[in-house]
Amino acid sequence: MQSLLDVSGLAFAYDGAAAVRDVSLSVQPGEIVALLGANGAGKSTTVRMIAGVLTPQKGDIRFAGEVLTGSPSHVVVRRGITLVPEGRLVFPQMTVMENLQLGAHIKQRGEIAALVDKAFALFPRLAERRGQLAGSMSGGEQQMLAIARGLMAEPRLIILDEPSLGLMPIVVQEVFKLIEAVNKSGIGVLLVEQNLHQSLRIAHRGYVLEKGSVVLAGTGQELLADAYVQKAFLGR
Repeated sequence: MQSLLDVSGLAFAYDGAAAVRDVSLSVQPGEIVALLGANGAGKSTTVRMIAGVLTPQKGDIRFAGEVLTGSPSHVVVRRGITLVPEGRLVFPQMTVMENLQLGAHIKQRGEIAALVDKAFALFPRLAERRGQLAGSMSGGEQQMLAIARGLMAEPRLIILDEPSLGLMPIVVQEVFKLIEAVNKSGIGVLLVEQNLHQSLRIAHRGYVLEKGSVVLAGTGQELLADAYVQKAFLGR
């Protein structure tokens, strides 16, 4: 089976300070793959390169077998990858509906209504708040909106950068259930998270980054059971 995403040897430095050294990973069609690690491990830099926000200084990115390395973000979106950034970044002075419509900017006008209906079916709470300003919603609701907005471009792969950040534990559980639902609809997920336990519980596979390099890889269950992961990240 051809990989959905293949990343090989990515490297990036900020002002000479290496943030990502030699990262290789893959996502197969229909997979949830977790990219894990502490603050500063290089997770966000890695996914920003994949999404075209940053240009890799070394390495290769291929999507569905085609070279994607160095493509700008608007091209990456059209090829089938969307990034839901850390911090949600909804447009606070726009309504839920307007945020969703912006997410469908690459679509034809006649396609948008059906995409909105699909988003509301997956996120019923957003349907109830379609006319509400995004900035007036709770953190969990804003995270739902950010994910739904990312889905409006009909990606084959969605990258979620720290979707549980700053949310109450009960809301975190709800967000992870929604991520599973998105995946079950046929969309590949690359999940960047510090919450290792929740991430590995739903992930098919995972990679652990440390100081810009992959130090462990395996299935979700293998990584949860790994002694290094338990000691370094789960406090066991």
